[in-house]
This record gives sequence, C-alpha cells and structure tokens, in this order.
Amino acid sequence: MNPKIKITIQFIFSHLSAYILVSIPYFQLIMKDYYEGENAVFPLFLITANDGAAWSRAMTWLFPALIIQGILMVSFLLVIWDWFCTQTFGKQMFVLVWMRTVLGGFAAISPSVGSLEGMVFLIPEVSISIHLYVIFEIFLQSLVQAGIFLTLVNRGKPNVKVG
Repeated sequence: MNPKIKITIQFIFSHLSAYILVSIPYFQLIMKDYYEGENAVFPLFLITANDGAAWSRAMTWLFPALIIQGILMVSFLLVIWDWFCTQTFGKQMFVLVWMRTVLGGFAAISPSVGSLEGMVFLIPEVSISIHLYVIFEIFLQSLVQAGIFLTLVNRGKPNVKVG
C-alpha cells in the first residue's frame, strides 16, 4: 500500500477514535447542560438535539465531516512527514497536539467556542469557562489522537526515539 495512503488511513482512524473516546463522554459528563435544559447556551447558535429534524441531518453529516477534517489535517502532516519522522516521540506528540489544539482550536480564524475570536465575538452567554471547557476537550482529543496515531505509525519499528 502507498505509504501516504496508509498514513492517511491511520490518521483518520485515530481522529475518529479520539472523537468517540473523548467527545461522547465529555459531552455526557461536562458539556450536556450547555446543550440541553433550560439554561442551555448552545441552542442559541447551534443545532442541538432539541430540533429533531435538523439534528438528524447534522448526525448524518457528522462522520463524513470528521473524515474530511482528518484528511485536511493529515495533508499538512504529509507535507512535513520526512522531517516529522526524524523527531523524537515527545516532539511528534507536541507537533500533533499543537497542530490540533492551537491551530485547530484556540487560534482558529473564526469566532467559535474555544477560539480567541470566539472569546471576543460570541454572545456573553458563552462564558470564558465554556470556552475553557471546549479548548480542554480539544486538548484531550489531541492527546488521545496523537497517542493512537503514533502507536499505529511506530508499531513494529525498532529504535523509536523517546523524549
């Protein structure tokens, strides 16, 4: 198999796995009250389960969108792949977590929850604590994805650098 296709498949798998392993429990344990109930903030500007038909459409497109998201992220990684492979495990983790948490979340060029622009432009009901909860979720997803991805990529390779 073409190595770039294999890397892409591994990256998408780790991306989807991190979403399932982190976001579903994180929603249930931490974020649910912001989506549902009488004090919910997100229905003011997001589709939620409160709107059955819109939610059904969103759920239909969620995994295809996550796959496209993974392809877009891995396309950058493939550009730097030769350099990336020469780095230690710690530096590889740093790059992956930084790429997703900082570029994909905190520094995103859109006013979204968890981004700097979102902290400036979103309605006041989206408090700084909500932004911090979301950026922490993105960080956790990044750690899980990086761990899964690097395990898959480095599986069976001797002399993997650590540190």
